[in-house]
Amino acid sequence: MRKIALIYTGGTIGMRQNKHGKLAPMDFESVAEKIPALKLLPIEIVPVTLDRPIDSSEMVPAVWQELATVIDGLMDRVDGMVLLHGTDTMAYTACALSFMFKGLRKPIIMTGSQLPVGVLRTDAVENIVSAFEFAALADEKGNAVIQEVAIYFEYELLRGNRAYKRSSNEFNAFSSPNYPKLASSGVSLSVNDDLLWRSNDSYSLDTRLDNAVGVVTLYPGLDFSGLPALTNWKVLLLRTFGAGNAPKSVAFLEFLKRVEKNGTIIVNTSQCVSGAVLPGLYDSSSALEEVKMLNAKDMTFESALVKSMILLGQGLSEAEFHIKFPLSLSGEVSN
Repeated sequence: MRKIALIYTGGTIGMRQNKHGKLAPMDFESVAEKIPALKLLPIEIVPVTLDRPIDSSEMVPAVWQELATVIDGLMDRVDGMVLLHGTDTMAYTACALSFMFKGLRKPIIMTGSQLPVGVLRTDAVENIVSAFEFAALADEKGNAVIQEVAIYFEYELLRGNRAYKRSSNEFNAFSSPNYPKLASSGVSLSVNDDLLWRSNDSYSLDTRLDNAVGVVTLYPGLDFSGLPALTNWKVLLLRTFGAGNAPKSVAFLEFLKRVEKNGTIIVNTSQCVSGAVLPGLYDSSSALEEVKMLNAKDMTFESALVKSMILLGQGLSEAEFHIKFPLSLSGEVSN
């Protein structure tokens, strides 16, 4: 019998109305009581609740570190984990865990719901039951089939650091535009074995990170002359148009030069959720070639942001950062 930890962080899946009529996280026991199907699974569930369940909009890097430490403490006791998490920041947490853990040999399956458990038409029951089924999958040698951080939502299992929340009101809330789904559930579970991540690293955990990352989203009419280049930015994610395009203007180039002068590493990441950054494709973006700039390729915005935090936390030099950022650390970017 597989032993699976159920880690409850909060989120819509375990919410109910408080005395003010607002949805707020409730305790884990209330969640478990409302999903009797959990008792039908041929697994042993190890329940774990954070000290203070939170709404996912309150998620901060310190909670990622706490979660990673809790998971690390469970690693020798269980065969896998199901992590209940609010949907709004689920993709960010999935990225953080995928980068903090090296050499994963067990699954960390994240899931949640658009409607609280126990209400009419909730999607919580299917999501959590199927998440457990994927977490418990083993091959003929007893090894976990899934050996990475993944998000399960609405019949699809997605690589965690490739997914993003696409909808606030549809059950099919998550998408992985630049990488196929790892598996799907229907009458039976179907796994795309050739798409699964396998690490050659030995197991380790590194929770260091540095959130000195800035974000500037380009839009028509943005006044670059009045845009400050903050000195506390160690990395700036520049959210450009299309395939990494930006205006060719003196004000924009001067802004980039101010940022570069501060020693800030600039990363070109597209506002498009599908496709990749292709620098130099258009002449109008020649200003981007005037500074040293990294290419986020087909990483999601969430992945590029969290990956920057993780690499900064490792204390890399600028040259080392430029070498490591383009690499696929846990399947987050195409080669």
